[in-house]
Amino acid sequence: MATAKTIREKDYLVEVFTELESVKEKILALRKDLAATYGGEGKTFMEHDRHLLEMAEYIEWKLQVLEKGTPFDWKTAGRGVESDVSVRSPEKTAGPDFSGGYLGG
Repeated sequence: MATAKTIREKDYLVEVFTELESVKEKILALRKDLAATYGGEGKTFMEHDRHLLEMAEYIEWKLQVLEKGTPFDWKTAGRGVESDVSVRSPEKTAGPDFSGGYLGG
């Protein structure tokens, strides 16, 4: 039988997973709205696109760490969890790199 601590842990993990998925979807929706507003090839879109994609990929990576790094069985929770981990290679952009890290003096 499951203990109260185990049930609370499962509820917590499912809630964290759900919230992270929601944040990732909001970032991707923001990217889509930005493309619709400024055009997929516009300067404003290009300046923010890479940053938004990096945030979505980072959250996806955290979701995969959560799935693989916890003793919780995600398949029994009814989640659409994949058994393979996949990470896209970074896209090449023609513009300046705004995510290079600390540039101050």
